[in-house]
Amino acid sequence: MELVKTQQTPTITLQQAFKEQGFVVVRNFFSPQEMETLIKQIESPKSRQCLDQCLTKGNLRFYANLYRHNEYIQQFVAQPKIVHFLQPFIGSDFWVRWDQAVAKGPGAKTFPWHQDNAYNGFKQTHYQLWVALTAMTIENGGLWLVPGSHHQLLPHRQVNHHMVFKGEPKNPAFITAEIGDIVLFSSLTLHKTTPNTTEGIRWAYVIEYMSTHDYDPGIAPPFLRVARRGQPHAEFVQSYRGRNPINRLKYRLSRRDISRVLEWESR
Repeated sequence: MELVKTQQTPTITLQQAFKEQGFVVVRNFFSPQEMETLIKQIESPKSRQCLDQCLTKGNLRFYANLYRHNEYIQQFVAQPKIVHFLQPFIGSDFWVRWDQAVAKGPGAKTFPWHQDNAYNGFKQTHYQLWVALTAMTIENGGLWLVPGSHHQLLPHRQVNHHMVFKGEPKNPAFITAEIGDIVLFSSLTLHKTTPNTTEGIRWAYVIEYMSTHDYDPGIAPPFLRVARRGQPHAEFVQSYRGRNPINRLKYRLSRRDISRVLEWESR
């Protein structure tokens, strides 16, 4: 089942849908022209240093932390239109912890079922804003989600550089998207993409937003805060509320335990 809402749907309905399903889809959020410009920026020379060599394989290319190196993309992720859309879900204060563009070319394989928290070991959720830069179909390796899978962290195993869900998802939903559509989903929502069997490239851009009340031990300063006290407010800061001593201590212990689990699973 695909749960789709439009920009005209009342915010409370979107929030309820997100709470129940772990994702919402909004049509025509961006124009095709905006998406064409964004692809050009992603492919510009200034973005080449962002190529993620760990995940890039064959015709599947990943570009990470683009916003740190490209001023246009920095303005894109912090634009008021996005901030106002996200505030009912995240709260009044949040920042960009990560961004990633994905070019899935002809013949690119499956990216397996996973929850993003399995990669980073977070105790809390963050928010994935998936932007369709090109049309997204089953044939070109689009996005699959599992409604209702976002309530807890599920078992995973490590396979090379991937964390893979140990189980068989129930009632997965394919998200058909046109250029400019967006999908907002929880970092605990199971998702995957399948092979691209077409002759074209399927482009997507994913921005990960996080409340300033929560802590990410893996990202170094400066941090791009995009919302402050309920208003769009884009600035790089050296710290945020969640980087307090108590949270740091919790994550030192947590990440040590996670390392032990990964070591055991790899045996």
